[in-house]
Amino acid sequence: MDLRVGGIYYLPNGRELIVLGRRENGRVSYRLSCRTGNYEITDEGRLTCDGKLTAWDVSNLSDTGRSVGVERFQPPSFQETNQNPELVPS
Repeated sequence: MDLRVGGIYYLPNGRELIVLGRRENGRVSYRLSCRTGNYEITDEGRLTCDGKLTAWDVSNLSDTGRSVGVERFQPPSFQETNQNPELVPS
């Protein structure tokens, strides 16, 4: 399962988790943050909470479609900024 970094997912018990990702040596590891504890996903896809194995795995996560964080602003392209170029006398 590909998780969206910054995406909000929920567990079957209704608890919402925010996905935090970390790239290291070409590999992505995920942490999940919530108010009551810190979750991590093991290499086998199981969820641990504060280091203890839970009854859930990544297949139990449901995407809410919501995200947190700042949306990235992409500056306008060169053509967009020069659609009506002003002519300057030489």
